[in-house]
Amino acid sequence: MTPKKSLAGVKKPQIKLQPNYQNIIIVFAVLAFVLIAVILYFSLSQATITIIPDFRSQQIGFAIQVVDENKISATDNLVEKLPGEILETAVEQTTTFEVKPYLEKQTKAAGEVTIINNYSKSQKLVATTRLLTADNKLYRITDFVEVPAGGRIKVGAVADSAGEEFETGPTKLTIPGLWEGLQDKIYAETEGFSRQDMEKFQITQAAIDQARATLKNKLLEEAKADFSNLAAKSTLTDYSLIVETIKYSTDAVVGSEAKNFSITLGLGVKAVIFDQDKLKKLAEASLPDSYRTDAALLQIQSDSFTYEITLLDANPENLIAQVKGDYLINIANLNLEKSKLTGKSKKETETYLNSLSDVRQADVSLPFWTKYLPAMEDKINIKIKQ
Repeated sequence: MTPKKSLAGVKKPQIKLQPNYQNIIIVFAVLAFVLIAVILYFSLSQATITIIPDFRSQQIGFAIQVVDENKISATDNLVEKLPGEILETAVEQTTTFEVKPYLEKQTKAAGEVTIINNYSKSQKLVATTRLLTADNKLYRITDFVEVPAGGRIKVGAVADSAGEEFETGPTKLTIPGLWEGLQDKIYAETEGFSRQDMEKFQITQAAIDQARATLKNKLLEEAKADFSNLAAKSTLTDYSLIVETIKYSTDAVVGSEAKNFSITLGLGVKAVIFDQDKLKKLAEASLPDSYRTDAALLQIQSDSFTYEITLLDANPENLIAQVKGDYLINIANLNLEKSKLTGKSKKETETYLNSLSDVRQADVSLPFWTKYLPAMEDKINIKIKQ
């Protein structure tokens, strides 16, 4: 039997690649690297455009019919109609209003004088008795007085003529109507005369109109309070009220100097009750299609809804009123075509976008290795910042 030879110390044959196989591997590696680079380039080469719209405010009108909710049947089509009902009440009140005073500067200087009697007998002086200063300025007392012997008494006095020159400080005045021998014994003294502001009152038509409006608002609040328990399911606004004046009278006379006057006012008030939120939804749903384009951005100002109500006569459709009104929307039409942006530089793109009427500001963000937007539209992302 032949013994087996040991494999220890026997060298394994080495396999060497031929040069042509090495070149092929290198080429494939380079191509793979290029392919990966291209893939990364196109996957990362995306442009992001951030647009801040320039909204314009626009008024939108609407008209909605209100149908009697107590007569609605299951077959009625209420897609474009608003269920509602009518409530009514009458309120009346008489109120007294104070006239607001105003200050009027007197044309004649006035003040207080003290009549001094150093004679042995009393002296009577009638209203309009003349008082004369040393520089011949004439004043007259305003009331009758009787000055006791050896006494003194105060009384008002006013300048005989208008003018600033009659304003004076402390001074002594003679009484030229007395006998000349008494003028040094019976005379007047004053701390001064001035043209003072006098509080005056006058009823104007504007004051009457304002008072009537104030009373009307007060009565409307009473009427709304009457409706509140019945209208709990809906918010009652002033627009929902139809007001008729059934009584009005006043004792005010335009131009009179009375300090107060009274007004009696009676109102008949009807309220059309409906769901305010549903009204807004129906009004928004009636927005013309021209505003509902892909390029249009809309913001509805929910607090801008105003309307007026017209009551309708009896009709077969059970309509009770028509609501006509309007509201405001903020709209911006961004007609952005990506085909006009591909391949443009960042500066060209921003200049173009900022020139559009409904764009307030446009910013372009690009990868650090390029200054140009991608050539493919789907690599351009547009974000709207509102």
